[in-house]
Amino acid sequence: MLNRIVKVSFLVVFLGLLAACAGSPFYHENIMKGQVVGIDSNEVVVCIGSKDGAESGQELQVYRYIWEGAVEEGDDDYRVEYVGVVEINSVVNDHFARARVSSGDVRKNDMVEFKK
Repeated sequence: MLNRIVKVSFLVVFLGLLAACAGSPFYHENIMKGQVVGIDSNEVVVCIGSKDGAESGQELQVYRYIWEGAVEEGDDDYRVEYVGVVEINSVVNDHFARARVSSGDVRKNDMVEFKK
């Protein structure tokens, strides 16, 4: 019984700390990631919003995952390619933001993450 109480207490403390991290610099530098969901000329919509900590002026690095297929067992099937940078113009809501392409050839479905 005591072992169960310790486990539940640990879980509650861990979840509380994890929730507190959402507003911390650690979260922004290591977790804030999303995807380009739409493009209109030089503006993109990314699925990173206020709930993720997105703010106007933040820069996001853009990556593309390219399928290559494994040649040998244990090889990675994808290659990650750096594409460019986008800067958040405005946060639309909890889940989305509008950004302008600062550099690179950004396409729909590219991955974005907070610039480190």
